[in-house]
Amino acid sequence: MSTPFASFGVFQRWVIVYIAHRRSLCEGRQTFAVGHLALGYLTGKTSAKFLNVNINVPLALALSILPDTDLLIPMLQHGGPTHSLILYLAIAVPAILVWKKQTVPYLIALASHPLLGDYLTRPSRAQGIQLFFPLTSSWFSAGSEAAVLAYIYLELALFTAFLMLMLATRDIKILIKQHPSNLLLAIPVSTALLPVFLRFPIPVPPELIIPHIILIALLTLPILVDLKTILTKTQR
Repeated sequence: MSTPFASFGVFQRWVIVYIAHRRSLCEGRQTFAVGHLALGYLTGKTSAKFLNVNINVPLALALSILPDTDLLIPMLQHGGPTHSLILYLAIAVPAILVWKKQTVPYLIALASHPLLGDYLTRPSRAQGIQLFFPLTSSWFSAGSEAAVLAYIYLELALFTAFLMLMLATRDIKILIKQHPSNLLLAIPVSTALLPVFLRFPIPVPPELIIPHIILIALLTLPILVDLKTILTKTQR
């Protein structure tokens, strides 16, 4: 005959297994594509508003996930040189000289990936990033193992803010219209969104699966619109 204490023991074991499962999914990365894309858009859009400049949304989204292209390069370790703020600055200086303050929102969207999305959430140096390569090859992190679940729900909050701002500014309508820069969205789709569903078990917390699917649909549609336009022009 079960007792309240026995039921509590079962519940306690379930909680322990649940937390361990979530931590295993987040091992080595505390921010997923959903968070990186949301951060890139939110920081890029906010800084563009502050500087009174326009921002190309597909370019900002592509830059927000660009550091994770190291996942596609066998010679590079994830979190390595492509996450270096020093390399970003080296690229940004000539860009700022040419395009001046219009460059800043894109640089912020790019830097949000390693600085906000990775450095502040990865719990140990073993899982950190090479934030200052090539000045140093050390790995840096400032996250907490105890906050793994909090990071997941923070990512959900960022995704919600991302959708709300896209709707409020009507960027979502602009995004699905034909524009050559829409093809840049192939970077986040092919690098960080689609690959998630090509592995089993899916290496993403269940709470973030639906946001991943929404982003795949939202970012793939503009690509298809551009491809259709290109094919139509070539057939004339």
